[in-house]
This record gives sequence, structure tokens and C-alpha cells, in this order.
Amino acid sequence: MKRFRKTLATIVLAGAMGYGLYRVVDWGGILPVHHRLANGTPVLLISIDTLRPDGLGWVSGKNQTPRIDAIAQSGIAFKNAVAPAPLTLPSHASIMTGRNPARHGVRDNGQNLPESVEVLATRMKQAGYDTAAFVSAFVLLKRFGLDRGFDLYDDHLTNGKEGWLDRPAGETVDSALGWIHERAGKPWFAWIHLYDPHTPYAPPAGFEGADERSRYLGEIRYVDREIGRLLDDLGASGQSPLIVISGDHAEAFGEHGEIEHGLFVYDTTTLVPLLFNHPGLAPAQPRIQPRLIDIAPTILELLGLPTLSESDGVSLAPTMFGKSQSVPNGYSETFVPWTTYGWSPLTALRSDGWKAIGSPVPELYHIAEDPGEQIDLAAREVARSDRMQLAMLNLKSPRDLLDSTRIQDEETMRELASLGYLGNASIQEIPDHGLANPRDHLKERNTLRHAEFLLHANRLEEALAAFDEVLETDPNNRYAVLRAGISLLKLNRFAEAIPRLKRSIEIDPGQAETHYALADALTRSGQYEAASQQWMETVRLQPRRAAAWGNLALTLRATGRNSEAMSALQNALEIAPDDVRILQNMALQQRLAGDRKGSIRSLEKAAESGGDEFVYAALLGLQLYDEQRFEEAEAWLSRVRKNEANFAESRFRLAQILLRRDQNEQARTHLDEALAANPALLQQAKQVPDLAALLSGHKIKAQPISK
Repeated sequence: MKRFRKTLATIVLAGAMGYGLYRVVDWGGILPVHHRLANGTPVLLISIDTLRPDGLGWVSGKNQTPRIDAIAQSGIAFKNAVAPAPLTLPSHASIMTGRNPARHGVRDNGQNLPESVEVLATRMKQAGYDTAAFVSAFVLLKRFGLDRGFDLYDDHLTNGKEGWLDRPAGETVDSALGWIHERAGKPWFAWIHLYDPHTPYAPPAGFEGADERSRYLGEIRYVDREIGRLLDDLGASGQSPLIVISGDHAEAFGEHGEIEHGLFVYDTTTLVPLLFNHPGLAPAQPRIQPRLIDIAPTILELLGLPTLSESDGVSLAPTMFGKSQSVPNGYSETFVPWTTYGWSPLTALRSDGWKAIGSPVPELYHIAEDPGEQIDLAAREVARSDRMQLAMLNLKSPRDLLDSTRIQDEETMRELASLGYLGNASIQEIPDHGLANPRDHLKERNTLRHAEFLLHANRLEEALAAFDEVLETDPNNRYAVLRAGISLLKLNRFAEAIPRLKRSIEIDPGQAETHYALADALTRSGQYEAASQQWMETVRLQPRRAAAWGNLALTLRATGRNSEAMSALQNALEIAPDDVRILQNMALQQRLAGDRKGSIRSLEKAAESGGDEFVYAALLGLQLYDEQRFEEAEAWLSRVRKNEANFAESRFRLAQILLRRDQNEQARTHLDEALAANPALLQQAKQVPDLAALLSGHKIKAQPISK
């Protein structure tokens, strides 16, 4: 076999970084030469969200995906790669780290990848590669920690709102092409994530379908076209990168009663296609069972680079070069049943034609003969089942990283809540026994999915009825109790919402979203003392949640605890220094404390970035007047409309400012408006000589104020 040139990577010596000293490391002297591609081979990693193997033509013959099929037929093609979780973020975290979820710490969407975990992009960058990522979904935004090691992490999402943000494949590919064009002739690593096959299924024109399944397949055909456009461009520029295409998890359409993904760990949601393609790799469809955790080790060995530290995955390069290889068991897990509903989490292990599922009632399937996982053999194959259950426990158990992965910032919490993700139930506190089997609650789960859709569509009464339907049979369902309370909160039925939300806290005391909702209900019902206690608990659980600090300040001020309110606002502004609502709240607190100059500064900063959210033009103008900054005051006071608070006072001060410039007629007009809005100002006007003179002989006409 041809010996390729040694790969030389330049890395910074950790002990000499401050002095700018570099050392050239000859990785070729360390790693096997016969498993490598040429030095500096570019790498294109494409992850397609929610991709079933049978959504591709080369697997099923039932969908037209000619461009991906061509990559499969001319490359190394697997149709049975094991995803570590049926969820986007945990699965991608495993792709990028080569670790199972328990060892990188991300067990659910909405968590952070700990900084201590080494990632593929960092290793590529150390080896001299330019690195970039182009993602298409909210759950992969850079705030979740996958951006480390990338020179560019393009997460500019253009479609939807809050947590429903995404970006169509065409736009993501366009962005990636622009970056790749600039790096012709250089070593580069690009990760492109395409989200289109994920719900809601809404393919563009030319890819439509008559039902959910056909629309899903249309989304895959659209992605195939965009990948083809990307590959055509690469070919035209003469670039031949190592191409890796993979799903992150798959999708259920009623198999085992599941719709979409996340609840179960059957093959319908945990098996995905995995392709490697490069002119230096001979086409093959190996019969081994790869895992997504094997992607990073494989890329690194093909490039002649050392693998990631503490990787659970193995390089598939021996298989690609015709060597026999044994790949460890394929592990999958989902903690969604626990974090969202309070049911038991599930695990799965594939080994030598068998698959075990860890649940309150263990399952075992001989998938070599029963690929649909229909015949449970756990009671018949007790010894095999027990061995596989024990192996799963060892893969599931490391929990030391979990506390560092919780999201705390306000924007993320709001957007995750809009998606229906709770995800803050502690994984470290899962009871060892007594949890419900998710298989026994399929009807409730489907009802909850529909209820969440109704809540998102603002069909609040219908949503409440659906949540209550679940609570009739599962009264402690943490999701239904909380979301029913939030439905009542949105309906302004605070007296009914409060006991529901208190019950939610009894079920799950550590769920910050419940404390936030209860605090909101108590605040809006005027129970400020009780509300402040709940806001305090919210910020204890999520100390980086700026809005909670701001709302705590409101309730503290309402109960006369002004110094504590000021401290709470200072905490809020440390987290979100440009938040308009918090700045305005601070201005009110500073004014109450007699700090007029400070209040003006806060309002000016709020006005600078607030747009329509800035609602205190009158207060800013009146305080500027009191500081004798008349020209600035005039600009703000002129903006106050008749239906706004302090309109009369604003017009009164405007009249005085104009009188200073001898603009008597305009001053008279403003004074008329002030007195019409608030006749009680007449006595004050009579006490000001210039205004009294303006009033002399002039009858003030009351004018209607628009509501």
C-alpha cells in the first residue's frame, strides 16, 4: 500500500505560550501510516437531523436521493450506525467528542457541553486546519458549547421565533460555500448541520407530500439537492475533501406507538446512516456496526492525528482499509422521560445481533432475526438479558459532569420553554426504582404533545383541557401539572394557577421554571411578599437569569425593601447590562432613592438600545428639565403622546421651555393641552409668573384625550 507523506502538525507548547514558542510534532512517527489519507486533506462533515436510513434511496429504494446515494455507492457506507441518543444536542456532542453522553455530560437538549471535554474542532485547529461550523437549529446554538475550536461558528438562524428558530438547507449551504471558497488549497474542516427533516415537515415547492411521512421524505429530497449543489461546487473548484455524512438520530412514524423521537430507544429513532467518501477510500458496505462516537476517532486517524482524550469511540479506519475489526457495543439512552415527564429514563445496548433495553421492565430482542424489535425475549434469555443490563448500567452511570451542564441565561430558558423543554430535573437524583415505564404512558405522551401544540398556538382553553385529561390518569405528571398551571397563568386566572404551580413545586422542587411561573402569578395577583420568596428561589436555582432578578426587585420595592431591590437590580444588570426593561426598572429605583442623575443615565442607556421597548420618554424628559438640561428635555417631552402617563406634566414643562425662547403661541398650545388633560395643573400654572401671564385673558378649552 502506498505510503503517504508524514503529517506534520504545529502546536503551541503549553509551557511556552506566553513567549510565542512553537514546536513541530511529527505525528507520523506515532500513528500508523497505512490508515491515513494525504497530509492536509480537507474534511467536510455533514450531519442531517432526524434522518432515517430508509429515507435514502440507496437503503430502501423508496425515496429519490441521487446525490447522497452516489456518495454511498462510491464510498464506505453504513446503514446501521448507532446514535447515542434520539436527541439533537446530546448526539452531536457525542459526534464531536467521541464520548458517550454520560462522559461528556450532555444528556438532554438545552444543556451545556463542559469546557473540560476535548472536541474534534480543537484537535483539527491544533493541526493547522481552518475550522468552521454552519448549523441550522436553535438547539445547536453556540451558547450550548459546541463552538469550541471553530474559527467561525455560523448559527445565524433566519426562520421562526424563540426556540423554534431554524434555517433552511439552502441558506446554510450558501453560507458554507462562501467560507470554503476562500480556503482553496488550504487544509480546512467544515461541519454543516442541516435541520430540514425535523418537524414540522414543511418541504419547499417541488418537494411537497400528501401526508406527514411523504412530507418528511420531501424534506430529505430537498436536503439531497442542496448537498448536491455543495458537492458540484467543490468539484468545480478541484477540491477533494474527506466527506462524512451522518444522521444524528432518526424518526418514528408510529412504530412501537412513538411519534417523532426522544421518548424511546428502539432502532426507529437510534439507527442512522453513516458515510465516508474520498478518492483514497475504496467503496465498500462493511457489515460491522459503527457508532456515531466513532466518527471523530476515524477522521483523526485518517488524517494521521492523535485521537481525542478519553474517547469511547474507536477509529473505523482499519475496516476502511480492508482489515478485520471488532467494534464495541452500541449504546443509546434517553433521559427525556425523566427530565420532562417524571418517568423512567431508558437505555439500549446492541451487541452481536441482540439488543437489550433498560427500563423498569427489561426488554431483549434478537435483532438479527427480529429487526423490528417485536418479540421480547427477556424472560426466555435471562442470563443474556442480565449481562446486557449490567453493561448498560456501567455506560449510563458516570454523573459527575451533569451539574455543570445546566443552562441559566434568561433568553435560553425562555426559548427552551417555548419548545416545551423543561430539562432541569436533576439526573443525579433519579430514584433507583418506582418510576413509571414510558411504554405504559404512550397515550398520555401523545396527548401532551398535542396539548403543547395548542399552548404554543395560544389556544389556551383547549390546551388546559388536554393537560387536565392527562392529570386524570397521571396526577403527578410533572409536565402536565406545570403546563396546566402556565395555561391558567396565560389566561390570567391567577387564583387557579397558583395552587397548580404550588403542586408542581411539590413534585419537582428543583424546577426553576415552576418557581418562575408561580412568582409571576403571585406578582400579577398582588401578593408581593409571597412573590418575592418565589423570585428569590428562582435566582437561587438560576443565578444568571436576569429577568428573575429584575422581577424580584419589583416585588421587593412593592414591599418597601428598597435597598434589597437596588441590589437585585445591580445583579440583573451585571448579567444583562443592556436589557431595556431592567434599565428602566433601575431608573425608577434610582429616582425613588433620590439619585436623579443616576436615573437619567439609566434611562438614556435604555433609550439608546430600546426601540419600541423604551416607554419612559416622559420620565426622562421631566428629570432632564429638573436638571435644567432644557434642550434635551424638550426632545423627549415632545415624544409623549396623549394616551401616555405624564402627558399633562410633559406638556406643562414644554410650555415653560418654549416661553424661555419667547415662543408664546406654541407655549400657549402646549399649556392648553396640559390643562385639558389635567385641570388640576391650573393652580400650579397661576403660581408661575410667565405661565400666569400666558393665561391672562385666555380661556383654556378642555380637549378630549384619546384613550
